[in-house]
Amino acid sequence: MAIRTAGPRLTAAAVLGAALGATLAVGTLPASAAASNGYVSGSGSFRNDWSDETVHAGYYPRSNAACLWQKVLWAEGLLTNSEVDGAFGSKTTARTRSLQSRWGIPVSGKADKSTFSKAAGRLTRTSGTTADGKRLELKYQGAAHHFTVRRNELGRHGFYLDGAWKTATYKQRTCI
Repeated sequence: MAIRTAGPRLTAAAVLGAALGATLAVGTLPASAAASNGYVSGSGSFRNDWSDETVHAGYYPRSNAACLWQKVLWAEGLLTNSEVDGAFGSKTTARTRSLQSRWGIPVSGKADKSTFSKAAGRLTRTSGTTADGKRLELKYQGAAHHFTVRRNELGRHGFYLDGAWKTATYKQRTCI
């Protein structure tokens, strides 16, 4: 008569349980602030809100996210205000290269994660709070100009252009 123990079955159940727990834990992490949620967004400290953003000629080139990046280029003295139109074309690519070179970061012509992260270092808090569900006002201080960035109660970033607040969305272009 063979005696069977529960050891192997318990070990297998423990491994499966741990794997399921890890999967569920990952599934409950906050969503990325990148294009996958449709907006330039963040929560908590604003210092890393832009660290996972990307926009360029081949990735959401006609969007308010592109417009936000062009506002950065305007603030840095590389575009005129009338060139901030939300279309990431050859001029925006060239000016992005110039800024990357000035900042001493890899030159790609894309407003990629490292470029947005460098830009975020020029943001300062002017009012509001970093608490979730609360409004936060920031100032982007460029070499030539500054502009206000607002993180609304939903964590979405926006900027003021042509007399109105524009939400920095990847899926819409209202800054024409």
